[in-house]
This record gives sequence, structure tokens and C-alpha cells, in this order.
Amino acid sequence: MALTEADLNTLPENGIDPEELGKYQILLEDLQGNILRGHGRDYSTHLFLQFKPDLTNPVRTWIQTFAQQYLKSAKQQSDEAHLYRTKQVSGGLFANFFLSRKGYEYLKIEPYQIPSDQPFRMGMKNDDIRSFLGDPPVDQWENGFQTQIDALILVADDSILDLSEAVKKIEAQLCQIAEIVHRDNGFILRNQAGQIIEHFGFVDGVSQPLFLKRDIHNSLRDDRDFKQWDPRASLDVVLVRDPNGRTEDSYGSYLVYRKLEQNVKAFRQDQHQLAQTLNINDDLAGALIVGRFQDGTPVTLSDMPTSPVTPTNNFNYDQDQTATKCPFHAHIRKTNPRGDTGIVESSPGFNEALKIEKNHRITRRAVSYGENDATKEPEKDSGLLFICFQSSIENQFNFMQARWANPKNFVQVNVGPDPLVRS
Repeated sequence: MALTEADLNTLPENGIDPEELGKYQILLEDLQGNILRGHGRDYSTHLFLQFKPDLTNPVRTWIQTFAQQYLKSAKQQSDEAHLYRTKQVSGGLFANFFLSRKGYEYLKIEPYQIPSDQPFRMGMKNDDIRSFLGDPPVDQWENGFQTQIDALILVADDSILDLSEAVKKIEAQLCQIAEIVHRDNGFILRNQAGQIIEHFGFVDGVSQPLFLKRDIHNSLRDDRDFKQWDPRASLDVVLVRDPNGRTEDSYGSYLVYRKLEQNVKAFRQDQHQLAQTLNINDDLAGALIVGRFQDGTPVTLSDMPTSPVTPTNNFNYDQDQTATKCPFHAHIRKTNPRGDTGIVESSPGFNEALKIEKNHRITRRAVSYGENDATKEPEKDSGLLFICFQSSIENQFNFMQARWANPKNFVQVNVGPDPLVRS
């Protein structure tokens, strides 16, 4: 029996257990990995493809062969993770394959079978979408992104040598049917404590929607309870039915890819200037910008870093409604208001506001690019390869960027835009 609407919008209390799938078996065996949980590899290569003209059938054949050879389902990903935890057996190479609207059209998919999300169909080059997001003109983008992109291949591994060899083989297979119009190489950046960070030095990927039993269990173990913030999410936050699926439980997700350059030297100069202006130390100044200290400690809970092994996600702004601890403009408060739009918890609209906010969440899978020495201060050519999944680009990434991060009047008048994601 196919999953019902209730199955999608109500997550089991303990999450989905890939080791005891039950009614979710077909879904997880059919769904690509990396969506419900990150693939976890240290290195990745992203190949952006433009299919060669008039080769529809060969391209279809190549996609089928590639999928059979390289792609892993969510169930396979979970099984490999279990083997690694219990027997230290590496899952090896991981791959994803994604199509753009142009890719669907190239394959002669009927219009009614092309995923219907409006921003997906229009694309980021569309003037209305670009203006809505506050993006620069297309002729200022990297050359590869200015061209038509039909598909994206993500390949990842813990061994950079094995990854390189695999990519060479894939490129050799591709040369007959597609041109690689752009390539990005990504990696996981870590601090001295082993935490995953981005180039500004802050722990990254802390607050994520959680769908699977093990992730929910680990979060509950680390935070003791979910009284201040419940990270669990129903499947309809990230999945949408695949109109071309082979089963009743064939689902996919909309991917947004953004290459975000980071000027580390300028950020640290601004951070130091803010510290001098406010007569505070640089660590606290950075926390006022981001909303967390570099080690992940939320500034709304502490005015100094606490060096947690795992940063807490169990907090909200109930005790900081005037933003005297965590400014309204801080990155994590702008992009995850945690009930701010309900004003106060006693407000009749608080619970409903929080529910609506949670429906705007995205599932992030970002990696770094460029300089791989975390002690350096690159001014260009380094940053974040930002990848996120969602069930609606319009209601999730685009909403978050255009309605929360960019405006100077969210969540209150004149608080300013998100200082980290400005163009």
C-alpha cells in the first residue's frame, strides 16, 4: 500500500528506522541517498553537464547505466553506514544524479511530467527569480553557470585519489554524450577539534531537520530533550512525489545549488572593527554576527564559547525577545527565527507561527571549496558550495533568502539584512 498524506506530514516520534523500514521500505529503496541524511564523505566533485544535440536515446541509455553503476539509494546508504559503524568497512564511492528543467525537456519528458515547482521550471537565470533573490546579473556569474545546464553529477569519496580516478572514468564515459560546462571540487574543512567548519571558522551544519531514527536519537542524547527546539521534521519538508517514478512510493527532492564566495580577510577585519566599536572581544563580535561562537555555542545562551563536543540545538529566543543577546540580524536568527514571528510564546499565534516557520526549513548539504588550510585568510576563490534539498523551492530556499535573509525589516524594522549572505 502506498504511503498516505498522513505518512508524509507526520513523522514517527522516533523517526524512520532504515533497519526496520516497514511501510517506508519502497520509499527508501527507491530514493537517492544524501537527501534524508548527508553522504558523509570528505571530498566531492560536482560536474555540470550540457547534453549534446540530438542524442536523446543514447543519453537515456547512459543515465540508466550510470544509475545502475554508481547511484546508491537511501537504504543502501544506511546499510553502508551501519557496516562502517560496526565493522569499519568503508562505503566507498558515492554518487548522485540530478536533472534541471532543461534536462527533462532534452529527454523529451512530457510537460505535465516535469516537476511543477515554479522556480524549478523558471530557473535562477530568470529575471524575476534573480531579482527576487537579489542575485547579480547573469553575465557576472562564472562562465559555466551562464550556459545551459541539463544535469548535475555529484561524486564523493573519503579518498581523494579514489575520487579522482572515478571522476576520470565518468568523464571518459560522458565525452560521447555531454559537455562538462562547469566543475567544482569540494571538501570538508575541519578545525583543530575535528568539528566541520566553513571558511570563516564557524561550526557548520549544526541545525538540520532530522528524519531518521539514529539522527533523532543522537540529537536527543546530546541535548537531553527537545523542550526548547524540536529538530524532527516530517517527510513533506524535503520530499515530493516523482511524476516519473516507477512505484507508488517514488519520491524526489528539489535541489538548490549556490556557489558562495567568502572573503575571509575582510570578514575578520569587520569582526575586529565591530569588537573595537562595542568594546568586546573578537570572539563575541563574531558570535553577534553569526548567532553562535566558532565552536557552535549559541550566543543567546552564553556570552563566551563553551567548547562543546557537539553544539546544542536545543534553544530558542523566548528569554531573548528583545535581542539583547542574539541580534535579530544574526545569521542563524534570520534564517531560523525559532518562533520570532509569533512575537511571544503566550501569543495566541505563537504555535501556529512556529509551525509555519518550520515548513520553510531546508536540508543543507554544503561543502567548502578553494583554500583548504583553515588558518589562511583567502580574499577570493574560496567559499561554500551550498547545496540544499526541499519539497518546494518557492516556499523554502527562495522564501528564506528573499523574505527573511535579505530584507532589512525582518524580523523587526531596521534590523538589517543577514550579514553573511549578502551579494
